[in-house]
Amino acid sequence: MLYDRDYFLGDCEGYRDFLRTHGWKPSRRIAKCINLLHVQPGQRILDLGCGRGEVSLHAAYSGAEVVAVDASSEALELLEEARRMWEKNYGAGQSRPMSLTTRCAFLQQLPIETEWADSVVLSDVIEHIPRSEIPLIVAECYRVLRSGGRLVIHTQPNRILVDYTVPILSRISWLWGVSLPRDLRDEMTPGSGIVYHPSEQTRRELDRSLRQAGFSIQDLWLEGSYPVHRILGETRWKQAVLHRFRRSRILKEFLASQIFAVARKRDLSRKLPPCPTP
Repeated sequence: MLYDRDYFLGDCEGYRDFLRTHGWKPSRRIAKCINLLHVQPGQRILDLGCGRGEVSLHAAYSGAEVVAVDASSEALELLEEARRMWEKNYGAGQSRPMSLTTRCAFLQQLPIETEWADSVVLSDVIEHIPRSEIPLIVAECYRVLRSGGRLVIHTQPNRILVDYTVPILSRISWLWGVSLPRDLRDEMTPGSGIVYHPSEQTRRELDRSLRQAGFSIQDLWLEGSYPVHRILGETRWKQAVLHRFRRSRILKEFLASQIFAVARKRDLSRKLPPCPTP
């Protein structure tokens, strides 16, 4: 089994933070996904491909009604273990018990009623799904969201960086004294390999999938300057490139490692104004 306990506690991004704090202090990427949800008490949140459950735990602790879904029973066991630690260590800080339910299910056919959720989050999930099944999952997200509901997505790495930028730059990396592999995955953990990541995305691919499902894109962006640091090391070019990278959408397309998206289900209750009479 690919997604077993060893994967979630020894390879899956953020595992060191989870082992240290049971998810109380999440990694930077996970914390950003939590912040993008804008959790409010009573809000209904669906955490798809929840993994160890850091997003679910923080949302439930903030008063949301959370359903965490994952096809890995071992991931859900870790979530339940962490929940018990939270209730033991942090329960005194809550006005009411956490509302957190887990479901072991595949994301292509969710055991969730239509228009149940105010928000859905897919945090580092899309890249793990076979490409042919992504439209099914995005359509399910659309189905379970209420009108006007929010979908938050994070995925990495940016496929352009891995498939095109790094292989090209590896041929000339000697110019700035860096030995760059042609396949960046050679320097990454096994959990970042193609077996785990059959569907790494580009910004345009993700945008197209969301629009085809009927979502309205609120924001979709690339970030993550680690590849610039890795490629340029401590050369005199790095600061100049970083300065341009942070301001250039084109450079981010080729050099950024992470993709974030915030989309909304169209509010079907809003009526368009009548057309003027000719």
